[in-house]
This record gives sequence, structure tokens and C-alpha cells, in this order.
Amino acid sequence: MFNTVEKREMAPKIKLIKIYAPKIAEKARPGQFVILTIDERGERFPLTLVDWEKNEGTITLIFLEAGVQLKNLVR
Repeated sequence: MFNTVEKREMAPKIKLIKIYAPKIAEKARPGQFVILTIDERGERFPLTLVDWEKNEGTITLIFLEAGVQLKNLVR
């Protein structure tokens, strides 16, 4: 489980979420993505890494809210 550092709505239905994930931030490269799930039985969905800070240990993701599960992820 990873901790959410920041979450905000950038525009209607477009969300930004910053997650504390130091191992991912350390190895991140352009064009890579992560796979998120709500829980161990939830649907898996890939999101492109938009930004990462190795020193802070954070990764940033931006996505279009669609469907019930994503609405529950970021409020």
C-alpha cells in the first residue's frame, strides 16, 4: 500500500495524484507506467508516470476520471 501525498482536480474529471513510492521514483524513466488497483480483487489499470522526484520519493499521475472505481480513488 502506498500513501497519497497530494490529490487535486485539475479540470472537470481530470485528476492529479502524487504518491509516495520511493522505489518506483528511484527507477522511473520516461515512457514508463504503473498499474493501479483499488484492492486485491479490483480491476487493474495502467497509468503513465507524468513526473517523479527521486529525492522526495514521489511519483505523479494524471488521469481522466471514468467509471465507478476511479471516482472512489480520488475525491
